[in-house]
Amino acid sequence: MKAGVLLFCMIALSLGVFGQKGPEAELWNALDWSLKGATSLHPAAGFVPDEKTAIKISEAVAIALWGEKQIAAERPFKARLRGNVWTIMGTLHPEGSPGGTAVIKLNRATGAVVFAIHQQ
Repeated sequence: MKAGVLLFCMIALSLGVFGQKGPEAELWNALDWSLKGATSLHPAAGFVPDEKTAIKISEAVAIALWGEKQIAAERPFKARLRGNVWTIMGTLHPEGSPGGTAVIKLNRATGAVVFAIHQQ
């Protein structure tokens, strides 16, 4: 019985019975089928190969977490690579004043966020 319910749910999900319907759902289903068996690109320098890329990704993450106004006040952001982890942090204005900035750590190979905090 459980196997039958599980099979029904799997078929229903693959046919788009639950969730989106219509042309957009059909497009996503077609994309899923066309990617079946495909292998992902793995850049030699990783998905976050340089400082500029690390900063752009981190700013997007920081804005989602703490808002555009807060993050705009912490620009420019600086990045440093140690091993396979980028550490990116904002600039405290004026320098030396009390407060804090966003600090984000990204995995260079995958682009995954491995740490995020806003210092006080």
